Amino acid sequence: MYQLSRTVPVNEPRKVFLSRQDVWAGLLMKAQNALPYVPQMQKCDVVEQGDGWLLRDILLNNVPLREKVTFEPEKRVIFDRVAGSELGRIENVIGEDGEGNLTLTFSFGLTKDGIAEGTEAERKHFAPMEGAYMGAVASTLGAVRRTVEEKGRQALPPTDPRNTAGDRGWIYEFYRVADSMDLEQFAALHTNDVRVTFGNNPTTVGLEPLRAGIGGLWSTINAMSHSLTGVWSLHDDTVGIAEGACMYTRRNDTLHTVKTCTVLRRQRGAKISEMRIHVDTSRL
Repeated sequence: MYQLSRTVPVNEPRKVFLSRQDVWAGLLMKAQNALPYVPQMQKCDVVEQGDGWLLRDILLNNVPLREKVTFEPEKRVIFDRVAGSELGRIENVIGEDGEGNLTLTFSFGLTKDGIAEGTEAERKHFAPMEGAYMGAVASTLGAVRRTVEEKGRQALPPTDPRNTAGDRGWIYEFYRVADSMDLEQFAALHTNDVRVTFGNNPTTVGLEPLRAGIGGLWSTINAMSHSLTGVWSLHDDTVGIAEGACMYTRRNDTLHTVKTCTVLRRQRGAKISEMRIHVDTSRL
């Protein structure tokens, strides 16, 4: 059996931040249809699926194979080759490095009919697959980033049924503008008498304190990027709640990620009149 394992970091400075949930959404897309991510694959048809698994027929480098794909939510996708001339297991694993930064690991252990295990012939047959699978990992992460940049994070497939209700577009737009760090565009989302509570700081009232507080934070960083794991639009879209994480790129291009939860209040279809941001930026 030929075995290989490689790990890559998920996030890089000044790029759209991907959370564990975002990466999981990408792995779900790739499991359902791998053709956009694996150029060597000519066919990918889901023939059966159940709770936490699916069965798919693929054509990889013109070799017909059948895979049973098993999902361990937000942790691991397992591809067991159950029919064909190349059998074994492939895994995609979402993990973390020693500093808590997200990683994505792909590994496989495969055999080939007609090739003895542990031989140079086996190595020569499977070695080119490293580039193919590294490319699939990179293209999956790239596809998720493009979706977020071009269509918004709400366009990613839902990984949690609780996130499917309500008109949440205005909340995602709020974070799109915030992550642009355009202070005037951000201020324009709020009423003139907006009340802002940031962390444990005293509540301020008005646009000028908002500009001073938010602008002061933004002046200390190069970039920021939010990834939302839960979004709710309530009470006829007058209350928005968003939880998730924010990745800050410091001035020295190091990354710092914190969990955050924000509560927004507005009149229906109008500007935001109250914003409460629950976050700890003390280590930023």
